[in-house]
Amino acid sequence: MKIAISGASGFVGTHLSAYLRSCGHDIVPLGRADLADGAQAHLARLVAGCDAAVNLAGAPIDRRWSKRYKEELFASRIDTTRRLVEAVDASPQVRTFLSASAVGAYPAVGCYDEGSDERGDGFLARLCAAWEAEAEQVDARCAVMRFGVVLAGDGGAFPRLARLARAGVAVIPGSGAQPFSWIALDDLVRAVGFLLENPSLSGIFNLTAPGTTTLRALVEAVARRYGARWTVRIPSLAVRLAMGEAASVLLDAPCATPRRLPAAGFVFGVPTVGDFLRGV
Repeated sequence: MKIAISGASGFVGTHLSAYLRSCGHDIVPLGRADLADGAQAHLARLVAGCDAAVNLAGAPIDRRWSKRYKEELFASRIDTTRRLVEAVDASPQVRTFLSASAVGAYPAVGCYDEGSDERGDGFLARLCAAWEAEAEQVDARCAVMRFGVVLAGDGGAFPRLARLARAGVAVIPGSGAQPFSWIALDDLVRAVGFLLENPSLSGIFNLTAPGTTTLRALVEAVARRYGARWTVRIPSLAVRLAMGEAASVLLDAPCATPRRLPAAGFVFGVPTVGDFLRGV
């Protein structure tokens, strides 16, 4: 297949592009300039002739959310998704559209698979709802991928945890009892490939590991892996003062489990945190 990928230069996009190329697919990377306002004709030319498009574009979520940055978070997801959908709809050969979202779509209380219609009510949930609604306007087959926190040895959240643990300190934000919905990067890229290659699959998919855990359990497992001697718990109030509303990503994280991928035959290679730590 020939596959257009927005956000191809990002952490997930770089690894996904490499994986799909290793599977024999041709990749058309779409950068910020290609998705900019006013570049619609250029974008349509890039997408024309592709068999599928994968939408990963979006500004990083793990920083303080000022009013201006909230606007950037929306624009980098909703506006770019709208432009990409328009380009896909103008290209009859594109039959599959996969679009990223996040498990932040779900409420902070409870645990949810794709059969749930429950929605959260915070900023992140509203962002996900608008993002998904834009993607679902596409005429092609559409699969919305709600990502958990992506764990990998060479980027994302894990190296920061590992550095602290190697320095002897395990840091737990808040109580630590909050759920931690995650997925190993290797499983994520394989899951995207699985969705691309199975044309009967559409709708919502949780891209999260089946081995649910809590933030405290994750931090303690990392501490054991690297021999950290001290555990420091940062009170929720301190986390909220430092991060503002963005603290909800750590303190009000939802629990999301995958039902549809395993039911379709996808097998997770890294189902538990223990499996992940043995591989890094």
